[in-house]
Amino acid sequence: MTVIKPSNWLVQHTKCPNPEVRLFCFPYAGGGPAVFRTWKNFLPSHFAGYALHAPGRESRFSEPCVADFKTLVDHAFKSIQPFAHEPFVLFGHSFGSIVAFETARRLEEQGYNPEMLIVSGRQSPQIPSKRKPISHLPEEDFLSEMAAYNGTPAEVLANQELMELLSPMIRADFLLAENYQFKDNGHLLKCPVMALSSHQDQWLDHDDVQKWSLYTTGEFNSHCFEGDHFYLNQQTEALIEYISNKIHQTIE
Repeated sequence: MTVIKPSNWLVQHTKCPNPEVRLFCFPYAGGGPAVFRTWKNFLPSHFAGYALHAPGRESRFSEPCVADFKTLVDHAFKSIQPFAHEPFVLFGHSFGSIVAFETARRLEEQGYNPEMLIVSGRQSPQIPSKRKPISHLPEEDFLSEMAAYNGTPAEVLANQELMELLSPMIRADFLLAENYQFKDNGHLLKCPVMALSSHQDQWLDHDDVQKWSLYTTGEFNSHCFEGDHFYLNQQTEALIEYISNKIHQTIE
């Protein structure tokens, strides 16, 4: 059996020589592989867990950030493609949902078939975000908005030197997210789509989440967790148990 090693665009968080399924995770804007580091504590032993590792963060901090959305999807596709002959699932949260969605479209267009696309904390592709653009704001205002999002630890935001280093990367991600526009190429996904959200997410409407059903000819289902927009960091074990069960039902 040929062993395929992840590219520098993927971090493998779990070691599983012969996985039943591979789970590729796409972080939210400003996030990196560390968002999913604790998932190895809860994933079933026969799951191999990976996280997208874009440049400009963590061990790729010194590399320039991706400047356009297509390039980001190109690299995600190329990184996953070597594994795509075996069962795999894509999971994305917030901005990561859109990257995962566009990567799933690219994979299917090239003849690869995800077992499932799981989108989380994001309205369907054609629905404008309820969040106002912030990537253009002066630094003080930008950091103030970041603090309101509750996705960055307060001690990180309070560290001026650290934020001077991280802010350009976070801005770059937010700019990609704010400029994203869905392009209808006539391709509907064949794979099942599961849309996840949380009850206290101020940026999501239930109807906008349900409209993910319009982008697949496969099965669609949704589920809502307790918590705010970053519920995945607070409800990690419950989230993984839920999606693991759904994946099992799909691949059986």
